[in-house]
Amino acid sequence: MSTKALFISHAAPEDNAFTRWLGARLELAGYRVWHDLDQLKGGDPFWDKIEAAIRGEAIRMIAVVSKVSIHKSGVKNEWAVGATLERAQPGFIIPVCIDEGFDFSTLPIEIHRKNVLGFGAGWHKGLKALLDTLAEAGIPRIAAPDPSVALHWLPETKAGAILRTDKEEILDSNWLRISSLPPTLDSARILGTERKIKVNDENRATPWFEHENLIVGFAKAADLVSMMRNTVMLKAANAVDTEAFLESGSTLGTQTVRPSEARKRVANLVRQAWELTMEAKGLGSYEQSGGRRVFFVTPELTKGRGERVAFIDVDGKQRRKALNGRSEKRKANWCYAVGMVPAFDKPWRIELRSTIVFTDDDGKPLDSVARAHRLRMSFCRSWWNDRWRGFLRAFLALVAEGQPEFRLPVGSGRFVVVAAEPIQFTAPVGLSDLAPSIDLDPVDEHEEDEADFDDLDEEEAPQ
Repeated sequence: MSTKALFISHAAPEDNAFTRWLGARLELAGYRVWHDLDQLKGGDPFWDKIEAAIRGEAIRMIAVVSKVSIHKSGVKNEWAVGATLERAQPGFIIPVCIDEGFDFSTLPIEIHRKNVLGFGAGWHKGLKALLDTLAEAGIPRIAAPDPSVALHWLPETKAGAILRTDKEEILDSNWLRISSLPPTLDSARILGTERKIKVNDENRATPWFEHENLIVGFAKAADLVSMMRNTVMLKAANAVDTEAFLESGSTLGTQTVRPSEARKRVANLVRQAWELTMEAKGLGSYEQSGGRRVFFVTPELTKGRGERVAFIDVDGKQRRKALNGRSEKRKANWCYAVGMVPAFDKPWRIELRSTIVFTDDDGKPLDSVARAHRLRMSFCRSWWNDRWRGFLRAFLALVAEGQPEFRLPVGSGRFVVVAAEPIQFTAPVGLSDLAPSIDLDPVDEHEEDEADFDDLDEEEAPQ
């Protein structure tokens, strides 16, 4: 061949991704590159061909140093051949390290004394140093290479593979926008020395928290006093602007509350309001091992186990989906459930966390945490994002009763207003599998009888 090549010695398959990236960019820079990603065919005496390429075709060996490659016998053999050629061609081996924090004391003797170019802090930074090294060595290259010469570095695409496209894609999230909060946080002063006020059925009817000698909530101070009358004596105190409290903090009692702490306090009130609303709507409650409460859709809410709930999907079509059902094979009932986490960076939102709760025939969550975990791992193993998206949208349609938003009461006729449709984001690129799913994917027959999952499937609702 008229132009000798750069030989890339690397660990396969562990360092293939880097090798494809580097090889393509070197060819775009005008260099010819030899690699073994697709130049070794089935039945080739591969070591003979590699050694022949190093000895006869290579003008330089780029040795890809990584925590994997230094232990590969094939890579060590290549470097040994390169070290032999180095005696007649000083600078033949150019080591490049792709692992950040690499222990250079572990380098093999063939390249131990050589200057190693670093790619660990950024491949683009290492590439510049490598191109400078090749230019200084006078390695021949094409001045104006054809970009198509680098196409063979792309991994082979299988039929039906999901590919990136340049078309924008709308992405559903599990975030619900908080449209509005009550205008003020009101407080009432505790009269006396009692602190750490206990929560009971009477005083938990309205969200509140204790701060120093104050009871604070979204309800008016007079209503806080009335609600707590059988728990502790209070006297109406000051109020602070809610938005200013979240953005800048404020003074409650004798100390200034920092913005980060203020957001936690408001999030606590929103969480209480959410839980009270879910209870009022009749959802079941279950406390996860980490202490977070999740609320699940009982058969009573859907007029029977397996009854489908109508909702508008992300593509604008109306569909129906079951939010509970039964597995006869496992003798367990399942219910879709959500937990929530409020967040007050921008945008103000609540984040919903989906899960499945398993219940006995009386509708109570299973006592055995281990069994519930095993059920969840096998029962849901083949459920992908489109199925969970359908669950979430059907759940929101149910709790919002088909309205575009739902209101969480916080006392005194005030509400936290939350949008009932997830926040959507626009990605500048998309994937090639954008055909809408109707959620009819079968479940592994070895794990569960298909009949057990009939009530999981979405169906398009009549218009």
